[in-house]
Amino acid sequence: MKTSLAIIPAIVLGVVLGIATGWARYNAMPWDGDPVGNSLALPMAVDLVPRVEIDSEKHNFGTLDMDIEGSHDFVVSNTGRGPLKLAAGGSSCRCTGLKIENAEVPPGESTKVTVTWRAKEVPGPFSETATLETNDPRRTRIELTISGRMLAAIRSVPEGLIFSSVSAGQTAAAEVSIFCYLETGEPLELLGYKLADQDTAEYFEVVFEPLSSDQLKEQQYAQSGCLVKVTLKPGLPQGHFEQTILIRTNLDASPAVTVPIEGRVSSDIVIAGRGWNSRAGVLVFGTVDSEQGARRELKLLVHGPHRKEVKFTPIAVRPDLLKVELGETSEISNGAISQTAIGVRIPKGSRAANHLGSEQGKLGEILLDTNHPLEPQLRIYVQFAVQR
Repeated sequence: MKTSLAIIPAIVLGVVLGIATGWARYNAMPWDGDPVGNSLALPMAVDLVPRVEIDSEKHNFGTLDMDIEGSHDFVVSNTGRGPLKLAAGGSSCRCTGLKIENAEVPPGESTKVTVTWRAKEVPGPFSETATLETNDPRRTRIELTISGRMLAAIRSVPEGLIFSSVSAGQTAAAEVSIFCYLETGEPLELLGYKLADQDTAEYFEVVFEPLSSDQLKEQQYAQSGCLVKVTLKPGLPQGHFEQTILIRTNLDASPAVTVPIEGRVSSDIVIAGRGWNSRAGVLVFGTVDSEQGARRELKLLVHGPHRKEVKFTPIAVRPDLLKVELGETSEISNGAISQTAIGVRIPKGSRAANHLGSEQGKLGEILLDTNHPLEPQLRIYVQFAVQR
């Protein structure tokens, strides 16, 4: 009995000491609600506990260009007595990364934690997080948030110009607006242009004008913009055509913008025959053996009220090794169409040449006078090479 009475006070004393010790440990390193914790959150002496402080846990990039990578430096300081250890945790997206300048920060010092973000190819607002793990028992995890709005620096509306059906003897015009969505501090300026296809460049006239405030309001988020006016001059060869305007700008984020153009030139005069590519408006020979030479026969078909008066006369042939022979004109389809045969020949024994339309050689060209009131000239491009 006396032994039991002696044990009871000892038990009570042990419970009191246990509660006191647990309370002291809780004050030194309270539970953060994470049942697992991280590898940095290890027990430490009460007087060597680090304390993490961060200048900000959120950063807004504002408007970003879709083609660039954004980054922001968060400043992390240790205001405690023990060394602060840092490690990269997970992120909400593979597009978001975290880089730590110094993984261990002594008391009283600071380091940079950089969050990087690569734009997705989807315009609009974004918000992503990256986790920073620490050995501060009070804050073992810190969520760093980056956000903003992603837009293309420059966008053309429409994205390209289409001349669906243009008469060879008439002028056509179209417009495209170039919008700038970045808050650059200076308005968009178009400094100059170049046409990618120099063979047809003479038929395109390009003029720039600033957009009015009302025109800018039509595009959400647009900060400035310019209007591009394109005039298609008469004389472009019939059939499908393609061109690209390469425009220089004053913006470092987007120093150039391209505007593709395509269309079709319709005509009272239609070309048909073997080797004729109506989409490209080119007579195709391919590669010709000099010892054999080659010949193509085409038909020049004339519709419309001037069909009976039209006569064709060669006025220029380039290069001179091409030989052009015009045949007689006749009527077909009960007089609704007049046709004239034209033969294009590469003679045997011709010198080696490259006119495939590559950088090594421009296309050959045949220019005919037509005496048609709306289409005074007909241009036929010829693609060929001669090997010996």
